[in-house]
Amino acid sequence: MAGCGGSASVQDSGPSKTTLTVAAADAQGNALQYQWRVTSGSIDNINSSHTVWTLPDGPGLHFAYVLISNGKGGYVEQQYAVSSDALGTTAPARAPVVNTPPAINDFSGSTVRLSFISSSNTAFTPVAGGTAANRQVYLADVPVQILDSTGALYYAARSDLGGDVDLPKLAAGQTYSIRCGLAPNAALVGCGSITAGTVAFRQRVSLPVTPAQNLRLFGHVGLADGALCGYEDPFFGVEAAATVSLLAADGTVLAPPRRVNRYGDYEIDAAVAANASLMLAVQCESYSANLAVPAAPAGGYTSTMPVELSHVIAASSRPQLINMVANGPDGNVRGKMVLPETGTTMGAGPGPLQFLTYKGADNAMSACLYYRALGAVQGCDAQGGMIGAISLDDWLRQHGFAPYAGTNAQVAATYVNRMDLNLVRQMFATQKSAQDIAFYVCNHPGPDGSSQAEVDAAIDTVTAGVNNVACVAMEWSVTPGVNNNQPFTKFLTFAPDGSLLASVNLDGRGEKYMPGTCVACHGGSVYNGRLPDQGNPSPYLGSGFLPFDTGNYLFSSAPGLSEAEQSDSIHALNLLVMATEASTTTPTSQLIQGWYASGSTTLDKNYLPPAWQAAEAATPGAAQFYHAVVGSACRTCHASLGANFDWDRIVLSPARASTWFCGGQSDVAIDASMPNALISSNRVAQRVQADPTLAPLLVKYLGCSAQLPDPVYPKR
Repeated sequence: MAGCGGSASVQDSGPSKTTLTVAAADAQGNALQYQWRVTSGSIDNINSSHTVWTLPDGPGLHFAYVLISNGKGGYVEQQYAVSSDALGTTAPARAPVVNTPPAINDFSGSTVRLSFISSSNTAFTPVAGGTAANRQVYLADVPVQILDSTGALYYAARSDLGGDVDLPKLAAGQTYSIRCGLAPNAALVGCGSITAGTVAFRQRVSLPVTPAQNLRLFGHVGLADGALCGYEDPFFGVEAAATVSLLAADGTVLAPPRRVNRYGDYEIDAAVAANASLMLAVQCESYSANLAVPAAPAGGYTSTMPVELSHVIAASSRPQLINMVANGPDGNVRGKMVLPETGTTMGAGPGPLQFLTYKGADNAMSACLYYRALGAVQGCDAQGGMIGAISLDDWLRQHGFAPYAGTNAQVAATYVNRMDLNLVRQMFATQKSAQDIAFYVCNHPGPDGSSQAEVDAAIDTVTAGVNNVACVAMEWSVTPGVNNNQPFTKFLTFAPDGSLLASVNLDGRGEKYMPGTCVACHGGSVYNGRLPDQGNPSPYLGSGFLPFDTGNYLFSSAPGLSEAEQSDSIHALNLLVMATEASTTTPTSQLIQGWYASGSTTLDKNYLPPAWQAAEAATPGAAQFYHAVVGSACRTCHASLGANFDWDRIVLSPARASTWFCGGQSDVAIDASMPNALISSNRVAQRVQADPTLAPLLVKYLGCSAQLPDPVYPKR
């Protein structure tokens, strides 16, 4: 993370000084608090609606964030972009850095996410009345121990706000015992087992219930506007949530406080007198209330008859952001607010953890340890700050890119990935040796629309060398002692000035830490949830490169930058991607071979894989759906996720896709979680709106033509 402290003032006259001011209001009149963060440079992180940001030296587009809260669980976050290109400052010179990765005790195996859930049927009824619907309740703060086959403690943790415990790598074929507490601070009991390699991604653990736990109390806690109490943002280091405690009528605590989960739900299992008079204490930051628990049914409280108690905090809602502006020392406006696309996404208004986090979300420490394991940093401080980091120049030198190229050829292409992240991408690649293939891409903001004039103007920023957001480096190389000393795929992100970044914001939904933000699309067969943030974790993720799919790109009309003129370069890029694959039969290899089956170096945009050819012959419409949806928004990411997710070989059906795409089911953790990128979600929605013939095809292959609301309450 960039610096958050300093002593700058509004009166400072240096050209890099930028005053940030935000205006916000609170519907209930609650006092507002402010936190500030930046991706580059430094900022005064003061509790004020205005502060001073010192931009970094050198060119590029940089981002500031403000997080506004009202002290009663309401939060709103806003991003602001300012370019330093016009300032004419020079990026600092850096001495070359070479680090040695630490010794890592790598072994064959995989990671898995344990999700702790309530074992009861929890049918929620809206507070305002209406039809009850089941919501799976995930349990936060469950104490967990993982024991190896000898009974020794292997790992200990507590479930997070999503009810999840992200385990470190487990040895292939070994069975581990799971012990968990039935409540925070409770004694641990057996909760099943897990065998590495037998779970594709997530194993749900239903907490056992003892006969004495006759009360099953559950519910939802939300704000007046439907938002949740609290906020999660690793970039700000914020993890706030409401808590609930079970009390006797005289105020005696009968069950310890439990945090309400990421989706606003809770469950308390407790032993109480059959006809006890009970209260639920709800705490949401400075807000508190004691609620009467519904009276016991005839015969008294029993675990077979769960009791619901939900609560809307009328005294709080999310603050409303009115405006945010940046000014230079002479008062001129700099930059603009970053406003994500709205109104077209298939789902409800998503929060920062809705996109690019399906496979996991890292934090500052796990990002730093990942970089340390690659030799990109020398060490990490107690907060996950990077010590002795390499620069982009160091990385270019290591892999033989210009200006350090030897005999290795370099290939390049420039385009807009309109259907993915809508960024202008200037891609470079080279192969230094049989075990060293590397790509890096410098990203610039994409066009608002898709007209040729807008595309040309956006791509002109690349040729002009302005508005560089970040350069993402990807390499397929050997790290000694890891992956049996065979090459594997690695990711690094660099700021416009060449400094190493721990996080990046790719689709306007908040900064996401490495490497999870890359694994979201590039896959990670041995990454589930988060890289461990302690010890010396292996940097092997089981990820891959994505093929270059011109059907999803927009190109400039400028000489040398048209699609036809870059066709050979894109073909060469795809051949380099294939060279990193384990075989010619992987999903990614098969896709690339299908594009170029004719022997031409021009990608065949009409390619239809055999499985979909057969589906089209059986039922017309399959080809249209493949080209308009699978081919435009799904196939490249899914190919990198492995054979079980290869939509070129698997014809989709509602049985396979509806929960993840349509939602509306009881499992709010996975409901409508795909597409995983906001832009992809928006583009699919736009195509359906523009072409009414697509709607019935979405119903046929995905189960719906528009995503369904979460049961009873929104989860985000």
